[in-house]
Parts: sequence; C-alpha cells; structure tokens
Amino acid sequence: MKNRRRLIDDINGDAVVEAAILFPIMIMIFAALVLLALYLPTRAALQRATQYAATAIATERSDTWLRYDDGSMFYYWEYDKKALTNVYVSLFSGSAGIQDSAERIVAEIEGRGISSKAGVLSVSGYIDNKIIYKEVIVSATRKFTSPVKLGFIGFPEDISITATSTAVVQNGDEFIRNMDLAVDFVKFISKKFGLDDLADSISSFGEKVSSIMGW
Repeated sequence: MKNRRRLIDDINGDAVVEAAILFPIMIMIFAALVLLALYLPTRAALQRATQYAATAIATERSDTWLRYDDGSMFYYWEYDKKALTNVYVSLFSGSAGIQDSAERIVAEIEGRGISSKAGVLSVSGYIDNKIIYKEVIVSATRKFTSPVKLGFIGFPEDISITATSTAVVQNGDEFIRNMDLAVDFVKFISKKFGLDDLADSISSFGEKVSSIMGW
C-alpha cells in the first residue's frame, strides 16, 4: 500500500506527458496561423486585382466618356465622340481580347501589393451576355505549395486561392432599347389577356384603402 501511495503521489515525468499531448496541438495551431497569414493577403490581393481588371475592361467596352488606358493602367476622359466605343459592334465581338487584357491587368495590379507572389498565377476573363446588360467576369487563381507539411492529418500540399469579380458594361442605348421592348411586351400581354381592367381594379382598390387609412 505504501508503494502504491508513493506511485500515485509521484509527479516525476508529468511535464513530459503534458508536452507529448500539447506539443502536436501547438504545432497545428502554429501551422494554421502560418497558412492564414499567407491566405488572407493573397486572397485580398487577388480580389483587388480581379475587380480592377473587370471594371477596367467593362469601362473600355462601354459607351461612356470615361476610358481606360491599357498601357499606363489609368483612367482618363475621352473628349472626341468619334473615339467612343461602338457598343453595337461589340455585341458581335463577344469575349475577344478579354483574356489577354485580364491577364495583363491582374498580373500588374497584384504585383503592386506586398503579399507573397509564390506559386503560379492563372487568370481567366470573359463576357457573359445578358438580355439587359453584358457582364465582364474575371477570375484569378494562385496555386502554391504549402510551406508547412500537414499531410499526416490529410491537409493537401498544394493550396489554391481563387478570387472572382464582375462588372457590368454601361450601355445607355442598349438599356433604353431593351426597356422599350419590355414596355411593348407588357402592353401586348395586357391587351391579349385583358389585364388592363384588372390593373384598373387593383389601382381603384388601392386608392380606396389609402383614403380609408388616411395615407
């Protein structure tokens, strides 16, 4: 009994056991902080670069007086009306030239940041044609090898960080034309299915409710 009591009260080696339990946890926490320190700045830089690229490409393809210089990477005002983009011609050009512009702008803007540029950068850019508007979509992915090996817990060695941004091409003429089409379509549906009387009834009911409520 004395030996058993002595064995229970013996604290020799407790520090070794505690270290053996806590050390792997501390290593994993440290590795997570390192990866987080790499992920957040890289993600922010990619988001900024893709948004800048999408906005610049959309501006250059718009019918506004604000233009974008691909060489200096700056915006400027165009004072010659003849130099403005023909938005109707661009309807048939699709995504031509978008990929090269997106790669060049994203690489330039991301390179101005202070985050690490390790790994490989891949950029994609295209235009998604809508009925009412056209949307420029730019996506960038930076793939690099993890500086901390955590394969023993199933963590991948290669890490991919992706950011995607969009911008709408400003086209006043196209917007007005499509709104006119929408109005004509609503008038056609109303006349075909007799919705004019229904709209008048709803409007009359709304006026009565407003008068009762004192609005």
